[in-house]
Amino acid sequence: MVSNFGPIAEASIKLRPMSVFVGPSNTGKSYMATLIYALHRFFNDYFRSGSYEYRGIRHGLFITGGIWMIPTQGFNLSEDDIEGLYCWAKKENEYIETPPSELPKFMATLVRATLSGFVHLSKDLDGEIVRCFGVDKSKSLVRYLGESGASFSLRGNTSKETGRNDPFEYNVTVTNRGAKADASLPNTLSSRMDWNNTLIRYFPWHLIDDSRLGSKEKREIAIALLGALASDIITDTVGPLARPAHYLPADRAGVMHAHQVAVRGLIAGGSRTRPRRDSSMPVLSGVLGDFIDQLVALADSSRRAQDENYDNLAHKLEQTLLRGAVRIEQLPINYPSFVFRPNGWERDLPLMNASSMVSELVPVVLYLRHVVQPGDLLIIEEPESHLHPAMQVEFTRQLAAAVQSGIRIIVTTHSEWVLEELANLVRLSDLPTEQREGIDDADIALGPEQVGAWFFEPSAEQSGSVVREISLDTESATFPAGFGLVTESLYNRWAEISSRIEGH
Repeated sequence: MVSNFGPIAEASIKLRPMSVFVGPSNTGKSYMATLIYALHRFFNDYFRSGSYEYRGIRHGLFITGGIWMIPTQGFNLSEDDIEGLYCWAKKENEYIETPPSELPKFMATLVRATLSGFVHLSKDLDGEIVRCFGVDKSKSLVRYLGESGASFSLRGNTSKETGRNDPFEYNVTVTNRGAKADASLPNTLSSRMDWNNTLIRYFPWHLIDDSRLGSKEKREIAIALLGALASDIITDTVGPLARPAHYLPADRAGVMHAHQVAVRGLIAGGSRTRPRRDSSMPVLSGVLGDFIDQLVALADSSRRAQDENYDNLAHKLEQTLLRGAVRIEQLPINYPSFVFRPNGWERDLPLMNASSMVSELVPVVLYLRHVVQPGDLLIIEEPESHLHPAMQVEFTRQLAAAVQSGIRIIVTTHSEWVLEELANLVRLSDLPTEQREGIDDADIALGPEQVGAWFFEPSAEQSGSVVREISLDTESATFPAGFGLVTESLYNRWAEISSRIEGH
């Protein structure tokens, strides 16, 4: 849920493996994509950044939430509490196929305090939003400043497998004073630990029955378990946001052409003189800055071993759309240079001498080959830029193949061709495999539950855009986004002009 944020008056979006934001310009598609990116950056940082070392393992903040949050809440675990934790853990570990069990009251109290402790991170969240949007203050992103400000919320369910509706929600409000977060927690908490995942892998189960442990060690283990429980529950709600996200901005082609010149100019200028005090330095948004930073990092990552499936995705893009190969050259200053060799050529082309289509698609190829991993989110603004309609269709198909391989994708688009090919891919999923003979790329299909399209529609009444989901229309064979109205208007204009010519 998002309201009063930039051009967006009101929005409710449930992201899918392939999510499409469509609508007129200046309605908030990029605002929404950037906000999602900022949330991923924030939660990923706190899931993965090391903050506490336990028995040689450095964990992220959320993973060890109980270890570092619970002591600050003033809770003292009694011997009965510790014994109860041990009994519960051994039972859950032994009967992992049982439904999620409701936590004992004393455990739920401690875990709930851990989850509520997240709200003290509001300052960090505010900073990440400011960085990603490239603004001075987060209040710059609020449409109408006031007591309510802008707000967005993340909702999950802590008891998905029990059938109970226990909503768990983090709410963020942006006002004149910055971003503030608070948690809305359910009355009951249930959990089934995934004993094989990274949240619990390093928990010292072998020490639970060790009679040599003192009370201090037992308390440490009990707190570690509470931290793992809190992490398990929080994963149900914001877990997907903890995956890495990567953003390919709309002006990526220009950056691919200019980044070497810009960096060399900065190096040369910086080595000669200091900037004047009265000179204004341009500020990059975090989205663009992260993109440039990733390009620089490719000087080293180009040599690392890659998952074969993801290299195949990049290779397929090269062969079906670029009809050539992308290569990274490492300059003496450990800075990358990107070149393109068309099929049949014996020499490379500097990227600035390649076609605009190549420049648009090279970052996608590079990210698939060297950056994106299974489960990551890849945000692509205007994938249709500089692409012929036939190439837009083919590119959409290859993005669907990436979704099939485990990558989550968000695109912002103005292309009817993109929506129509997505409709074809969803329709194809209804056709049995044995009946697909003769259909191009018959193995690339997405189920209706994998694709979501949201229309950002200007609303005069609310002085901003209202976002609504649009469903596949089998009669028009697309996700209807108003492109047909433009076509109809153009035809009517032609008819009117022709009628007047014939009337003379």
